[in-house]
Amino acid sequence: MATIPLGLYLWKRIHQCGINHIFGVPGDFNLTLLDYIYDVEGLEWVGNTNELNAAYATDGYARTSENAGCFVTTHGVGELSALNGVAGSMTEQVKVIHVVGQTSRQMQKNNMMIHHSIGFNPDHQVFNKASKDFRVAAAELQSEKGATEEIDRVLRECWVQSKPVYIFFPIDLVDLHVSASALDRPLDLTPSADQSKIDEAVNASLEALYASQNPALYVDCLVQRHQATDEMRELADKLSIPTFHSNMGKGIVDQRKPYLVGWYNGHVSPPGVQAAFEQSDFLFVAGNLPSDTNSGGFTRKLTPAKSCSIDPESVTIKGKEYPGVPIKAFLRSFIRSLDQNKLPKATLPRLPSPEPETDADSKAITQSWVWQRIADSLHANDVIFGETGTAAFGIPDTVNWPENVTWITQTYYGSIGYATPAAFGAEIALRNRPEAKQAGGRTVLVTGDGSMMLTVQEIGNMVKHNLAPIIIIINNSGYTIERIIHGARQSYNDIVPFDYAHLLPFFNMPAEEAKKNFHRATTKVELEDVLKKEELVRPKVLQVVEVVMDMMDVPWGLPTQLAIRGPEVVKEMREAGFKLPRGMQKQEA
Repeated sequence: MATIPLGLYLWKRIHQCGINHIFGVPGDFNLTLLDYIYDVEGLEWVGNTNELNAAYATDGYARTSENAGCFVTTHGVGELSALNGVAGSMTEQVKVIHVVGQTSRQMQKNNMMIHHSIGFNPDHQVFNKASKDFRVAAAELQSEKGATEEIDRVLRECWVQSKPVYIFFPIDLVDLHVSASALDRPLDLTPSADQSKIDEAVNASLEALYASQNPALYVDCLVQRHQATDEMRELADKLSIPTFHSNMGKGIVDQRKPYLVGWYNGHVSPPGVQAAFEQSDFLFVAGNLPSDTNSGGFTRKLTPAKSCSIDPESVTIKGKEYPGVPIKAFLRSFIRSLDQNKLPKATLPRLPSPEPETDADSKAITQSWVWQRIADSLHANDVIFGETGTAAFGIPDTVNWPENVTWITQTYYGSIGYATPAAFGAEIALRNRPEAKQAGGRTVLVTGDGSMMLTVQEIGNMVKHNLAPIIIIINNSGYTIERIIHGARQSYNDIVPFDYAHLLPFFNMPAEEAKKNFHRATTKVELEDVLKKEELVRPKVLQVVEVVMDMMDVPWGLPTQLAIRGPEVVKEMREAGFKLPRGMQKQEA
């Protein structure tokens, strides 16, 4: 019987699952495990500047590849540093594998005071316990016997549930030999499904759809998390009924399709969109993630009595649940069974033209102008990140994206600093999508000056690996999104200002090259010129664009959502000096 080291088995199995890069930070309890990465052809080690950034980068890699990502940390200090990033992946349902190099089994048994442990007579598993609510499964390896089955079990759970898993790997298990025979059998990563249950749900949903007069389709981000993007796009084309998306679900359906109405966000929807959505008599709701920041402050009306809600593991039709129905399998069966001749005739709404903003003539770069201009510069196959802050509220309102643009924002968990290392992970993932690169696909990161401070180190890795993302930094002198929530002029919302012209040379890009690849815009004309530069249209190396804006300027969706709290909030925003949307100005006049 052929045998291999358990450490090698781990990496071979992970590579078989479609992962080609391993993120992380080396530490003395994972070094021998990392050695085996180099023995797997096609698998590459990608180090990070710290463990939190490794978790973020792995998340971005997983979202971009629509597969899973994997990173490695060391016992205690490493795994704890990564926990915030894993928590974000857990809450937003991203496939992340966290491998932790642990102390030896004998050290654990004897509660030895090994470095990175806590206190006298330390429990070496205390860190394991800390992460139990941020994962759906864990392989707590303590013997080579049954270890391969445990590894396979948690990998499957990661894919099936689309959430993080942990593999705790004692250092003394790494070189122990196990049977290699399991590697001859591909790991089944598809959710278990009973076709009879799927058929029952499909038949009930078709019956409700055919009986409707004015149906609508609503698409949210969990469609993408559970690998159902292709099925959803096919379904949207076949239905051709009024189609809407959430903040986080933008880009799943082609933004230029004639049946796409736009961004439905309850009371925080563009003009005419809320009325168009809420007049529908039957709603197809796919992949809903109903957080406050993804639902217009819980003002969306996804009425169960007139909805077919397609969730990751179940379908609910007008209040009746059909459990055990995976979203991807349901959509495939629904598409096969759909009779387009029985569909009600779609009436596409006509939206009113938005009123020009009061600052439309401003020469300075404004929130009411900048987001659509950035959207207009997108290419087919781009991946665009919107960091928590004004970008996450401004970009979803834009229109006319080219085809196959991937939109990534951590709107629910909202950990500022996430997007920079996540964009690094996305760029690494695009190496697996050469067709996207060949077609002009780029990684575009839009972040704020406040968020940039938290994880700026990962820009060094972008330079090191010769990656070519475009980083657009909104320099609005601090935490603007916090200012409008509270404390507009308080010093705790100020930050240490960066001189971004020194960013690239600081991370060892040659001075002349760095000068050419840094761009600064303080006016609309300057930003127009920057976005047309060849360096940004066809970037060969990292590009940094500093966009200077007023710290009291915000995208209209942000004050509109805050205004749900009551008129006193609107008064406070106005008195603080924020630029409010025209409708709100009229309301308060």
